Amino acid sequence: MISILYLFLAVAQLALWAWGWRAWARGGRPRVGGPRGGRPTALLWVLVPTALLWYDNARIGVGRFIGEGEFLYALSVPALAWHWTMLPVFVVAAGVIARAAGLVWARHPIGRAWFLTLAVILFVVDVPYAIGVVFGSVGPFPGVELRLGCIGDAIRYTATLTPAYFCGPEAEVHRIGPGPLVAVVMVVVVLVVGLALWRARRWPWLAVAAGVMFVAAAGGPVWGTYAPPVANVGELVFVAGLLGTAARFGRGPAGVDGPRVSGP
Repeated sequence: MISILYLFLAVAQLALWAWGWRAWARGGRPRVGGPRGGRPTALLWVLVPTALLWYDNARIGVGRFIGEGEFLYALSVPALAWHWTMLPVFVVAAGVIARAAGLVWARHPIGRAWFLTLAVILFVVDVPYAIGVVFGSVGPFPGVELRLGCIGDAIRYTATLTPAYFCGPEAEVHRIGPGPLVAVVMVVVVLVVGLALWRARRWPWLAVAAGVMFVAAAGGPVWGTYAPPVANVGELVFVAGLLGTAARFGRGPAGVDGPRVSGP
């Protein structure tokens, strides 16, 4: 049943991404009764880090059918490397959305530099593990070995293995990957931008989506064994909120209904 849930999430993520890509591609076409519009840059910044989220769900969903071994391990490496590389891009995307929506504090050079600097810092925290899972131990970068973990009928290779996800009595606790710091900071940044848009633009959906993501990911002790799939459900809501918001405000203040709002 958990495997089917992950496969459903894979299809849903792929459909969302395809919708976002179509919205971005159509952005450069002439508008009905108006001038030619530009492709929304903010939407592209969301499409890049979400491009392989469907794949991450799919590799877990098919795990039970493939079984443990080198093939499933090989499928897991690009999913984790992408995840540990792309999370900071969401911070930049949040800044681009805020600027496109006309929030003055985000359009100021200091505000723009703040988003970019924070993204670089978060990138430096996680990217050594992305290098380690792809190439092994290289210079100062740690080698990252993945271990088989089970969630109900679903199996996947992971860098973090706790007793709740042991597949058998021979399994051991294992952790050699980044902590949740980067993901937490990223969600909080998106939540702050979402709250600013709610106040300034009367658009609550980004804040709601980020709030759902935060509860889904931070509520691990409550969800117990099912914490990973619950977090991935929250991730689907999160992506929907980001794509919808980027599509809404992606062309900049000129593409927003009503007068320009200065923001908080």
